[in-house]
Amino acid sequence: MIRKLIPYQVNLTPQQQKLWYTLAFILKVIALSIPLYFVILFGISIYSLQMLDVSVSSAALKSLGYAVMNEGPKMTVGSNTPFTFYLTEDCTAWKSFLFLFALVFAVPAVSLKKRLSGLAFGIPILWLGNQARILGVVLTERVTSAQFAMLTHDYFWRVFLVFLVLAVWLLWIKYPLESIPGRLFPRKVKVHRIPKARARYRHRAKTRRPKHITRKTKK
Repeated sequence: MIRKLIPYQVNLTPQQQKLWYTLAFILKVIALSIPLYFVILFGISIYSLQMLDVSVSSAALKSLGYAVMNEGPKMTVGSNTPFTFYLTEDCTAWKSFLFLFALVFAVPAVSLKKRLSGLAFGIPILWLGNQARILGVVLTERVTSAQFAMLTHDYFWRVFLVFLVLAVWLLWIKYPLESIPGRLFPRKVKVHRIPKARARYRHRAKTRRPKHITRKTKK
């Protein structure tokens, strides 16, 4: 698809073609990121995704032995020295989902089935990575302080999500999803052994030359 964007009657060197393809790819990523600005501009609510993250994070923290109280998107962890914070819409990693969507659909010459399978494979991984971020911030605050926990939230975990999106995208490009289960869990090939007598018979049958039958012509 990107090759169709190259101006006609223009001879480009291989290096110029690479630069043109890169520029076209970046423009497609920017165009596919437009829904991000619509969500921000019109204030589209993703409250259901917020509450899903709250419920899952609360269950995970309770399983670790922490006392957790929820009031909508507001969470309070601990009883003696409580740590109160809000899971805002930005804490749901919806921007990472959209970033992966833009990267997947900006790649040329890929079938729609593979694009959708890439999203079905990548979005759950990003969601789990975001859950790890929430738990990591809370556990960091419990061990150190709230200031250091928010510092990791603002810098380390944001960089972590960006690299996670790029890693999922590169994995989707390099390896077809159909081959991943076979790479992780290779099947054992069954070898059927042939008895020696039967193997010798087959070998003789292959190497034996057929006899040429000649007919005597009547004079």
